[in-house]
Amino acid sequence: MRDLIILGGGPAGYAAALRAKDRGLDVLLVEEDRLGGTCLNRGCIPTKALVKNAEVLRTVKNLKSYGISVDGYELDYKVVKERKDNITEQLVAGIESMFEKKKIPVISGRGEFVSPHKVKVGDEEFEAKNFLIATGSKTFNPPIPGTDLPGVLDSDELLEIEELPPRLFVSGASIVGLEFASVFLELGSEVTVSGRTFLKREDREIQKRAQSYLRRQGMDFHLGGRMNSIEETDEGLKVTVDGKKGPVEVIVDKVLLSAGRVPNMSCNLDAAGVEYTKDGIVVNEILQTNQPHIYAAGDVIGGDMLAHVATYEALNVIERLCGNEEELDYTAVPSCTFVYPEIASVGKNEETLKEEGIEYKAAKFIYRASGKALSMDEPEGFVKILAGEDGKVLGVHILGAGASDLIAEATLAIKLGLTVKDLYDTIHAHPTLPELIMEAALAIDGIAIHQM
Repeated sequence: MRDLIILGGGPAGYAAALRAKDRGLDVLLVEEDRLGGTCLNRGCIPTKALVKNAEVLRTVKNLKSYGISVDGYELDYKVVKERKDNITEQLVAGIESMFEKKKIPVISGRGEFVSPHKVKVGDEEFEAKNFLIATGSKTFNPPIPGTDLPGVLDSDELLEIEELPPRLFVSGASIVGLEFASVFLELGSEVTVSGRTFLKREDREIQKRAQSYLRRQGMDFHLGGRMNSIEETDEGLKVTVDGKKGPVEVIVDKVLLSAGRVPNMSCNLDAAGVEYTKDGIVVNEILQTNQPHIYAAGDVIGGDMLAHVATYEALNVIERLCGNEEELDYTAVPSCTFVYPEIASVGKNEETLKEEGIEYKAAKFIYRASGKALSMDEPEGFVKILAGEDGKVLGVHILGAGASDLIAEATLAIKLGLTVKDLYDTIHAHPTLPELIMEAALAIDGIAIHQM
């Protein structure tokens, strides 16, 4: 009997397997698709490859402002897709190589419980003392007439198209939907976005400003309502969506369904006697299910469906199994959205602080006042810091270039319980974007140097 069987080879599963092997556990991983899961194969990595293409194209469009003239340019989307695929293949191959080097067995297929201590993959059965369910999530789209028509795609399918759609409709102003919308807008598609909300977890000021920037770039929005139907016409796909003054019809070539994701619990949890709800597998504070030897981590337990959270949770489980018990700490969970400009946040937002009755101070520092940002031709955006009456950092919200990198310092500050004075008393290199964090911290105490 093995020490551990892991169901799922995504960011939670493969990281857990590698750590388990390093800790001397006899581990087996079961994966029905490819190592790396949704994040590496169809999510985080391929979309960021497309984001880079959009970034390069944005620079090309503005070459004259740098004193550079070119005769012209053209976009070959097949090459764009090929580059994205090559990056994904390289990273998957790297993970596969690590598994081969460490001699970690991987069984290809769907693992399903047949009893609390046994899973079946195809015709084979495997037993273990412990299990980690890391089966991730799957796309969810509400039943809407026309979603089965050709040209109506989920995010996995959109990544595989060979030609750039002239007109794209994105249903769902979520992180996934808006990242695709931002990329395809920059690459040359006409983009329309609908959704009941807009990045609902972000600070309201970030929501408002980000939407304004995207509108200025040419993105069209129909927010507050829902997509009602899709019909096939001679002109293209006719999407009917709620508008402020009634139904609005939009003709497009492709429709992206990005309403959200739900836990993927297709591993016969009933046979294992594991408790679950529609929101995911039920776990306690140490990620145990109601069966003490069965753990679950990542998207399958609901909550923040982020790859880095999944990895953090899975590694915590492995260390616990090896006797290294540490409490899970979710006080500082960063989130990044790769639109243009980037969005990143960590900690509490203003709306949450008000709801919880917490006294706080807020301050911002704008990118336009940063020498580094201006030299990069990235003047749009701001860093916003929320701090308690004692100066302790409670939340940081960034809209602007490099936000996904800047958020690391803010995450560490909240994790360690630092104050704004700790931040601005730390020497920041000049000229750099991290100075924005320092200046926003200074602004909390009313002593920002370059505040306009």
